[in-house]
Amino acid sequence: MGESVKVKIQIESYIDEDPGIKQDMEGDLYLKGNHYYLRYKEADPEMAGTTTLIKLEDGLVRIIRQGSVRSEQTFKAGQRLKGYYDAPQGKLELETDTEQLTLELEQGLGTVEWSYSLFVMGEKAGDYRLRLTVGRLPLRLI
Repeated sequence: MGESVKVKIQIESYIDEDPGIKQDMEGDLYLKGNHYYLRYKEADPEMAGTTTLIKLEDGLVRIIRQGSVRSEQTFKAGQRLKGYYDAPQGKLELETDTEQLTLELEQGLGTVEWSYSLFVMGEKAGDYRLRLTVGRLPLRLI
């Protein structure tokens, strides 16, 4: 792994017509090969002990969770891709059918937006829109 930088991460997610959920957290950004990775610990109590890794590459986003919840989802515009969600209650097969994906990043900082339909065990579970914003943390005076 390369040098990591502490960053501010904001994730806004909208399901169907719901007003949306906004999460703010701190995480690490690092470059490995020619891809950027974001890593942060999940704040949601249902996912306590879970670390999320987001791989950002040209035209593709992959989200990998490890810990009490294990999952993998891949998003690429115009493609329906398989993934999974493995929690203590059991394992579910997921598929993401990504409509559009836009990465506007400069050295790993910036915004990524994507919209997709989620299928769980073959059944449509909803239409999602996400916006991921990665920014520098303000310098703290000691």
